[in-house]
Amino acid sequence: GFPRILGVLTHLDGFKDNKSLRKVKKTLKARFWSEIFDGAKLFHLSGLQHGRYHRVEIQNLARFIATQRSAVLSWRQSHPYLLALRWEDQTEPTAPPSAPRKLDLYGYVYGGRVRAGTQ
Repeated sequence: GFPRILGVLTHLDGFKDNKSLRKVKKTLKARFWSEIFDGAKLFHLSGLQHGRYHRVEIQNLARFIATQRSAVLSWRQSHPYLLALRWEDQTEPTAPPSAPRKLDLYGYVYGGRVRAGTQ
């Protein structure tokens, strides 16, 4: 039930030499994986040039987000429920108060279907 998470590292242009940059990337990746889960996706945006990030890096990030599939939550699918926004009492006005009520419910059904004649 954990939602999809991806990390984006920015401000990497502040590192002048590649050795310290690689060390920081490795440390942050290890920390990110320990906090979330091993293998969580982590993107690196190398830095701003003329006030913008590199086009290819942004395209890769956007492509990854666009192609994600949402996981089907099996519990939610197997436990349908009804959200009633309004109801109307269709019971005969002459019926005694102890008689079963006949209601019309208006709203939304989530996680399943309501069959005709369902009580």
